[in-house]
Amino acid sequence: MPPPTLAALRSLLAARFPEKIRKTAGLVATGVAAVDEALGGGLAAGRLTECVAAAPGSGGQLVLAGLLASTRAARQRLALVDGADGFAPETVPADHLRHVVWVRCRGAAEALAAGDFLVRDGNYAVIALDLRGLPVRTLRRQPATGWYRLQRAAEGGPAAVLVLTPLPLVPAAPWRLVLRPSLTLTHTRRPRPSVADGVAVELERGAARPDAAEMEKLAG
Repeated sequence: MPPPTLAALRSLLAARFPEKIRKTAGLVATGVAAVDEALGGGLAAGRLTECVAAAPGSGGQLVLAGLLASTRAARQRLALVDGADGFAPETVPADHLRHVVWVRCRGAAEALAAGDFLVRDGNYAVIALDLRGLPVRTLRRQPATGWYRLQRAAEGGPAAVLVLTPLPLVPAAPWRLVLRPSLTLTHTRRPRPSVADGVAVELERGAARPDAAEMEKLAG
């Protein structure tokens, strides 16, 4: 068996000793070892990351639950923009919700507008924009200008922005994680940290991005 990675060790410690978690170099651990390993330790402040969870069992819900736990332990505020109004608060410990602002939306356009507003607020460590459960046709119709505006608002700011999507959606996303279906029914019977170890991740980065002048034009 290969030696555990640094990200895996961090995730294990976070699960066993959540009260000891602290902010480290602007990173927010998700508690999912494969995700934190791909991102160099966690979500970074001032950066937009897209996380594609295309199918049940791919681990999108584990990433969200892990973020709720890690931000709570670090006494950080998290804003959850729930595009399809599908979040089930009873599935996570009540204490993990004490630091959360839950924005229940009625579609992609409303969710994107809420995310843009919250990113500019400056009082959150993480903005999680969850678009899973929304019709793919509606998601594809969202203007690219909205995504570039959100990306630009995140750059240099205090919040890490995570966009959970059912398909690659954010144009020129600087960081995109693709979660591959790897969890089975047997995983659901295990403790959450053990289940998180089964998540498979691919990282796409360095996608072509518009230059500064084009970003200025797109952002209006």
